[in-house]
Amino acid sequence: MNEVVVFLADGFEEVEAITPIDYLRRAGIKVVTASCSGSLIVKGSHGIPVQADMLVDEAFAIPQPEAVVVPGGMPGAANIASCDQALALIQRTHEQGGITAAICAAPIVVFAKLQLLAGKRYTCYPGMETGLERWAGSEWKSLIAGCSKQDDRVVTDGTLITACGPGAAEEFALALVNMIAGKHTHDEILAGCCMRK
Repeated sequence: MNEVVVFLADGFEEVEAITPIDYLRRAGIKVVTASCSGSLIVKGSHGIPVQADMLVDEAFAIPQPEAVVVPGGMPGAANIASCDQALALIQRTHEQGGITAAICAAPIVVFAKLQLLAGKRYTCYPGMETGLERWAGSEWKSLIAGCSKQDDRVVTDGTLITACGPGAAEEFALALVNMIAGKHTHDEILAGCCMRK
C-alpha cells in the first residue's frame, strides 16, 4: 500500500493532524508526516511541537500517495497554501486519482485555489467560505464552479473528504480509514477506541 502524506506547517491545528495520523496507523496504514516549515520540528497553533517524519521535498519524491491530508489551523493552513511543493503533491495526487482530504480552514485556504472543490460537495470551518476571494484569488468563482457547501460535519464526495473543524477530527479520520482500508477496519477502530456511533 502506498503512503498517506499528512502535511504539517507552523500553526497547524494539532487535533486535526494527530487524530488522522493516529487512527490511520491503528488501521495499519503507512502514514508519513511532511514538514512545510523547513525543519522537522513543527509547532502547532497551540504551541505543541511535533516532529515530522520528513521535509516536504522528501515527501514530493513519493511517486503516488494513497492520500494527502491537510489539517487546518491558522496560520498553519495558510503556510501549507504557500508551500509550492505541498501544493504540487496535492495536485498530483488528485490527478492520479488519490484521496485528497482537508479539514477546518484547509478546504478553503488550500483546496479552493487548486480547484479541488469545483463541482463537489464540501464542508469547512463555519464562515471560512465567505473568504474565498481572499484565499483563492480573483479567479475564485471559476475555481469553485459548481461546488456546494454542506452543513455536515464530514463530507465525502468521490475521492474528496472535507470536515468542519477540530471537533470533527475523529469522524474525519474514520472517513479516511473507511475509504482506504474498508468498512471492516473502520468498524474495528470504531469499537476498539470506544467511539460514539
